[in-house]
Amino acid sequence: MESRRHGGETGLSAGTYYETDKYVEGTFKIVMNAAIGNPYASEEDVEKMGWGDIAKSGVYGGNVDYSKESFDQAMASSEPAWKDAGRDVMTSHTIGPVPGLNPEDLHGAFGVSDEEYNQYLDDTFGPSPEARAKAPDQGGETPGRGNSAVRSG
Repeated sequence: MESRRHGGETGLSAGTYYETDKYVEGTFKIVMNAAIGNPYASEEDVEKMGWGDIAKSGVYGGNVDYSKESFDQAMASSEPAWKDAGRDVMTSHTIGPVPGLNPEDLHGAFGVSDEEYNQYLDDTFGPSPEARAKAPDQGGETPGRGNSAVRSG
């Protein structure tokens, strides 16, 4: 009854008012889910959930593992990516505001040979992704030392 009265006052039919109300509510639920809910839930699933269900589906729902083991596992999983990113920065020809002023191009200017630089990269970041792909556990050959992206010119 209230929706008919409000619909009459605004010039909307009851059905249009209801659909608009549901659309706005669904949008707010999606926004709330994005902030505190389950990041893997689809928009359709979120729209069907109650407000409390959204709040309990994410980090505030008690299903999050904050144990030391979980953090250790996350760190171990992300460590190779961070090392690869560091190696990428140190072997990039495009890092820096001025072309030619980057670690890859400058190491020779400071008297560091390609072999020494490759050794530094391996010591700091571990084997390159290419070397890891050739490792025996990956079905390839055993990598040698200094097989990073630096090439002698």
